[in-house]
Amino acid sequence: MSETITGGCLCGAIRFETSAVPAAQLLCHCTDCQTVSGAAAYAAYVVPIDSLKVTQGEAACFDITADSGRINSRHFCPICGTRVWAMLPELGIVSVNGLALDERTHFQPTANHMPDSAPEWCQLGDLPSA
Repeated sequence: MSETITGGCLCGAIRFETSAVPAAQLLCHCTDCQTVSGAAAYAAYVVPIDSLKVTQGEAACFDITADSGRINSRHFCPICGTRVWAMLPELGIVSVNGLALDERTHFQPTANHMPDSAPEWCQLGDLPSA
């Protein structure tokens, strides 16, 4: 366990925390994440499901079947629309929006996930593929 990391949505209606050391910190370039984030990649701060604690509000949820066939439960604020995390129950992980953390310096990506799905104009930098 590490320090408690906190975060929330844009309007402040949803607040969460975790004390887990992230299993991964990735820039996900899958087409689902591109559509949801409106960007070339989603900032995925990956922790165990049981480590995420909602401290305020109730997120809305939309389930989607990923290209892998796994169910991805995307949780977002019903007021401002901020995607705050995605649960992947089959893997036992939650992918917290790394840019929804109060201290964004906690998000330090170490790899690009699904870089082959990145738009042609996207500069991937020096991160390895994951």
